[in-house]
Amino acid sequence: MELLSIVAAGGNGSGDLVVGLLIGCVLGVFVGPAFRSWQMYREWADASREARLTDRLLDRMELDDELDDWTPRTGTDDTVGSPWRTRH
Repeated sequence: MELLSIVAAGGNGSGDLVVGLLIGCVLGVFVGPAFRSWQMYREWADASREARLTDRLLDRMELDDELDDWTPRTGTDDTVGSPWRTRH
């Protein structure tokens, strides 16, 4: 039924509609996959950046934890206190 209406529109002298539809379909077939691949690449790049940020954050947290495990000696003996935070 739809094909019949397209042919009828082309037969009435408005062949521009048929040509426009054909050009639109051809462009959609060729541009659609390129647009989808560009979109997937952009999402992959964003996800990779977020993963790198997460890795750096986890590395810093591990370093901070190691520094927190180290308890400086402070007190009345001859040792000097450390500026590092201590666990209470």
